[in-house]
Amino acid sequence: MIIDSHHHIFPFLDGPCGFRSREEHARFLQFYVAGHGQPVKRVRDDVVVTEPTLAAPTMAGPEGLWDVDFRVTRNGRFEWTKDGVDYYLHFMPPSLQTNASPPDFVLAQMAYVGVDVAVLQNAHLYGRSDEIFAEAIRQHPGKFIGLAEVEEPNAHTEEELRSLRRAVEELGLKGLYYANRGFFFDSYRHNFDDPIYEPFWQLVRELRIPVFWEFAPAPRPGEENYLREIDRLNRSSDRYPEVSCVYTHGIGVKYLSEGMPEPLARLLRREQWWVEILYPIGWGRLNDYPYPELRPAIKELHRIMGAGRLCWGSDMPNVERHCTFRQSLDYLRKYCDFIPSGDMDRILGGNLAELFGVS
Repeated sequence: MIIDSHHHIFPFLDGPCGFRSREEHARFLQFYVAGHGQPVKRVRDDVVVTEPTLAAPTMAGPEGLWDVDFRVTRNGRFEWTKDGVDYYLHFMPPSLQTNASPPDFVLAQMAYVGVDVAVLQNAHLYGRSDEIFAEAIRQHPGKFIGLAEVEEPNAHTEEELRSLRRAVEELGLKGLYYANRGFFFDSYRHNFDDPIYEPFWQLVRELRIPVFWEFAPAPRPGEENYLREIDRLNRSSDRYPEVSCVYTHGIGVKYLSEGMPEPLARLLRREQWWVEILYPIGWGRLNDYPYPELRPAIKELHRIMGAGRLCWGSDMPNVERHCTFRQSLDYLRKYCDFIPSGDMDRILGGNLAELFGVS
């Protein structure tokens, strides 16, 4: 059995998509795109620009996002207008003609590549998707595992606590997708280890669900901020050792190649922590398939974590900016032959089957 730990279902993104309004959703989209590595181009001539066009360079809260009529068009493009000039960025691959990823599209991709089950993750840019995931699971039994989501700054409120309980107990979602940079929209007045969130984390423990972490330096990029957030994760893990956690998008290659900072090494020694092997979505922007430069880092990750706390993910459909769905699997399955076959079976699906009780 092959289980993709990181897949996305979503409707056309230029709408509320479960948020209170289109405008509220667009702010989340703009935030994600503003810090993205894809090149920004002018619409009129496709020339790459390097000056900021979406947000202040030092933004640490929503007030740093500029009013630029941010919008979603077609063929993977997100567009906006600043000072009378139109710009765009391919956040999705050009082949995503409608900027939507419905269940039938995902199922066709899975069948073509030979993936049996997909875990549906949900960063805020895709909308609030608990109901969408539940419907996909209902219509296609055994093919999807859904992760719930919350508004991180408001996770302690009765509304969000009820929403999470309902997502698990009534809608049948099996885990939680949680982004530390969700606190951007509260200008980082709090963070996930603040005492006010104790009721929320107690509920996560009560529901016995794993947490898939979208983790980024906060409040701004930089290694110092990243390691400070890792320290927070270590303290939180001390309080909730029963909560299984998955570090999504993979550990930075430089840490696996040049030396692991102690806070990160301490986190990875914890039995409750897993790591996704998911590199083409970032690495493929500047490097070519089958990514031979990654193999020493993956070998080191396998040495550190063993086979039992690793899982493969694709980040479909986004990864097709750089490679095909099949290639996002085969760079690991076919070219990392230093991983024994039994271990590879666990990484490609066996571990997640155990975590979620998939038979």
